[in-house]
Amino acid sequence: MRNKLILALLIGLYFAAVSLAQPPPPPETITRPAADDTALVADFYPASEDAPALILLHMLNSRRGAWNPLIPDLHEAGYAILNIDMRGHGDSDGEQDWDAIIADMAGWVDWLAQSEHSGVAGLAFIGGSIGANVALISCAENDACRGAIALSPGLDYRGVKPEPALVDGLAERLALLVAAQADSSSSTAIRQMFLNAKGDVSARIYPGRAHGTRLLDSRYDSVSGLILGWLAELFAADE
Repeated sequence: MRNKLILALLIGLYFAAVSLAQPPPPPETITRPAADDTALVADFYPASEDAPALILLHMLNSRRGAWNPLIPDLHEAGYAILNIDMRGHGDSDGEQDWDAIIADMAGWVDWLAQSEHSGVAGLAFIGGSIGANVALISCAENDACRGAIALSPGLDYRGVKPEPALVDGLAERLALLVAAQADSSSSTAIRQMFLNAKGDVSARIYPGRAHGTRLLDSRYDSVSGLILGWLAELFAADE
């Protein structure tokens, strides 16, 4: 599949619905042990049994609540959502060990597969900043994952380097890379990643300097429309 640079992706079709989503019911808070018995915490928003599932990963020194602006629109679109506090963040125990955090993702994918809403229709990761790097790597490492959305990824955050995963591991899958122009490390990174990727990769660079999940604060309608449109295309391709 050839790369494609997308300046707008189904945004017009979605704008009418943006900001009209009703708040979802309160999530189920999940606490589960990692392979090393570290207690990990996430919020789970169920959907229909045949709904695709999304795993959300926050930024460094952030927590799962950073995704709260986007969750109503994702939920209304029919996705099951697993919104994770990565280890060493929020309510999850442990240290900020990035190798362990990446390993934790396989456990969360297994938890989804065993849950009542297993994401049999497909799975995608969405991450911000270092969470974007983890999302790209984790998607490449899990066969159930159809694609990943990376808000402000970098070439090397704390030793987490996603480009090999994007180039090789996601060669037969999809990725959406998003950054702000003045966020130079991320905008430079996604240009390089886009040029080197082998799979179906879309990229969008916005004005300004907002980073990671802060893109939801600065350009919510456009970013959420982009995400929802891309996800609709991703899962429609699996039907």
